Amino acid sequence: MSKEHELSQHVMTEQEATRSSNGCSHGGFKGLLDKSLAKMGLSKSEQKKLDREEELVDLAVAILNVHGFAGLSLEKLTAESRYSKGTIYNHFSSKEDCLSALCIRAISSILDLFKRALAFDGCSREKAVAVHYSYQLYARLEPTLFMTVLSSKAPGVREKTSLERQKIIDELEFEVNNFSDAMFRNAVADGSLKIPAHLTIETLTFSNWAMSFGTNILATSAAEAKAVNRLDPNTILLQNIGIVLDGMNWQPLSKDWDYQKTWQRVEREIFADDIKLIG
Repeated sequence: MSKEHELSQHVMTEQEATRSSNGCSHGGFKGLLDKSLAKMGLSKSEQKKLDREEELVDLAVAILNVHGFAGLSLEKLTAESRYSKGTIYNHFSSKEDCLSALCIRAISSILDLFKRALAFDGCSREKAVAVHYSYQLYARLEPTLFMTVLSSKAPGVREKTSLERQKIIDELEFEVNNFSDAMFRNAVADGSLKIPAHLTIETLTFSNWAMSFGTNILATSAAEAKAVNRLDPNTILLQNIGIVLDGMNWQPLSKDWDYQKTWQRVEREIFADDIKLIG
């Protein structure tokens, strides 16, 4: 099967996408509801443009899955779509602008998973574990989109991204940071975490994210590296979470609590349907 034919198998018509969206990893029914709410107050032409952009983002993801980042271009997007070059440029000013649109979808989807994870019935540290679970779930469900969050940070990408998309990305990242900061503040408030005078919540947020992002990237993209493949892929992230959160002295410590059971509960109680989407 040629790569072009393989790509065509990934691309759905809008009707097909709607029929299958209840099981899609980037939104499902809630995604459809969010899109419907987003369209309220828009004119028909604005609604049509929004729908078309979602379709083009889907196609760009399919191109990345087959051809990689080097294979994504507006010319390729035009060739694989049913729209003219002019229409494509009405949506994306450059390849980098398109990549930033993918980043926006990724961060939005990750935030949605984070908020679902926070509903887990457990102590503040268990909720943090649940958020980590949701993050690795997205990395497994959408490895290509997960990587766009990093790719969009390259200076050459941002400078060629429209100001509107730059603003959206900045606002989403601000929301992610606030979400993580709030987790630590809640832990301080309930007495399970005491922050040393030489550290700040912002420092803990960065450390927490750096560990999780790095572990997920290595586990999904460098699984054959000796430092990775000698470890159990089913426990590597949870072990790293334990090392970092125990190092912060966030109670209860790993020696006093079975976080493997917490991990299993999160999967069973919050993300049982999502995990079925992983092949």
